[in-house]
Amino acid sequence: MKLAGIELVPKINLNKVDIFLNGAAIRSKFFIQTYIISLYAATPVRDEKNGIESNIERSLRMQIITPLATSKAVSENIQAGMKDGLGSLYFKQRDLVDDLRKVIEQSGVQYKDIIDIYYTPEGTLKLYKNETEIYTNENGKLFAETIFGMYLGKNPKDKKIKEALLKGF
Repeated sequence: MKLAGIELVPKINLNKVDIFLNGAAIRSKFFIQTYIISLYAATPVRDEKNGIESNIERSLRMQIITPLATSKAVSENIQAGMKDGLGSLYFKQRDLVDDLRKVIEQSGVQYKDIIDIYYTPEGTLKLYKNETEIYTNENGKLFAETIFGMYLGKNPKDKKIKEALLKGF
């Protein structure tokens, strides 16, 4: 499958586990295509509950496709999404959000980079940049549910993206 001229691979291997392309879409902001968001999972995910709450090994993959992207802009976007997604729990998770922001900014995320937000059945949340692990949170279940919920929840960032991520190929 190709989006924005970029071939999406049907399978990736993170955490020594093969996970498969479940769906993908382009995220745009102010008419600028900013990133491709893909859902990869060990088994097909067709509904929001499995995409958010299950113990299925899965990853949200962001491929940065705008030359305007900076690590600061990416981290601020994730922080804003987390704040919306966590609601009143945001302040209890603020240290984790700040950690994630720092890791993204220090890693220098930019144009053409790939970020994977990866969840394991054991409740660990991992962050990869270009398939190299840059962050691990052993108690990442709530954090993962919030991030996956930003795209797959009842009030996603974009309903068309949710549908594309869950539709399968």
